[in-house]
Amino acid sequence: MKRASRIVAIVVVIAACVGLGAYLVMNRQPPPAPPPKPQVKAPAKEMRKVKVYQVAVESNEPKLRPTEKDVEAGKNPAEDSLLGLIEQGDASGLANPIPKGTRLLGFKVEKGLATVNLSREFRDNFSGGSEAEGLTIGAILRTLAQFPEIKRVQFLVEGKPLDTLGHLDLSGPQDVRWAGSQFGGNN
Repeated sequence: MKRASRIVAIVVVIAACVGLGAYLVMNRQPPPAPPPKPQVKAPAKEMRKVKVYQVAVESNEPKLRPTEKDVEAGKNPAEDSLLGLIEQGDASGLANPIPKGTRLLGFKVEKGLATVNLSREFRDNFSGGSEAEGLTIGAILRTLAQFPEIKRVQFLVEGKPLDTLGHLDLSGPQDVRWAGSQFGGNN
């Protein structure tokens, strides 16, 4: 009898274990999800406003007018504003004086001299007379004149000095204050 009661007890224990196992399998819950990680927002990029010049026609006279462009902190604001000038296109009654297709191939500033290396489209796609030349060069000089470290600009096309854009003598560095001349300096 002892032996029979032991067998019954073992069978009951085994049945209870099987039943408990089946119950746990049937009612298994997924483990709780870990708490969400706090969202860390990327800091807003610090921006700086620069001026980029376009041509506006006022009283039948073309004049250079500034538009504002945002430049990310850490970027070269002078180079970025020059890129903005070249790439801006025409909009809202303002025209881009830079010949279509022009690309900035290089830009550096040393001892007050900015060297601007432009693609051949700057020279080859230019159309217009002396007034258009003045507006084109004036837009570049005025755009770069806002940076105190730039006093003069040397123009290159495909790495070679640009002697002229038609009538204007560009064979040497141009003073950024030239932007105040009759062509580029109308406020």
